[in-house]
Amino acid sequence: MMESPFLYFLVGLLACFIGTIPFGPINLTVVKTTVDYNQKRGTEVALAASIIEIFEALVAICFGMVISAYLETNTIIKLFIAAVFIGLAAFVFTRKTDPELQEERNDEQSFFKKGLLIAALNPQAIPFWIFALAAISQYFEFEYIGIYLAGFLAGVFVGKLIALYGFVITSGYLKTHL
Repeated sequence: MMESPFLYFLVGLLACFIGTIPFGPINLTVVKTTVDYNQKRGTEVALAASIIEIFEALVAICFGMVISAYLETNTIIKLFIAAVFIGLAAFVFTRKTDPELQEERNDEQSFFKKGLLIAALNPQAIPFWIFALAAISQYFEFEYIGIYLAGFLAGVFVGKLIALYGFVITSGYLKTHL
């Protein structure tokens, strides 16, 4: 099968779109910003989060290659990393959120910077990409280099932006109709 950058783009787009759909801190920030302010502000947060997602996927690709080479020879490390990820998942699902929303500074705040910060502090992103890349490698023999890497990362960006912009549109619609 002849691989093309477009295939890498589509795989990155679909993986990121599907991974973005479940509610998490970024999605909720996009929804809250859109409802509290407007669609333009929500889009700023979505754009910033999409840019950060590129770097998180790139980190996972780089470390995934190093980790997979090391893990093939060391079973104890495999078990330890699995336990760490299970612990991280348990922490994320059992933590209690603060029900009171803090008063936010109005329009002085940069919503793009807010999106960058929320996305960069998202603890689930890199483990998601490590597992997503492992799942992708079960079906495709991808080599993330050159134009193929650029195609994949462009797909990641577009997939994240489309999913988050869907939240912006939905939030804007609900704000005006509820």
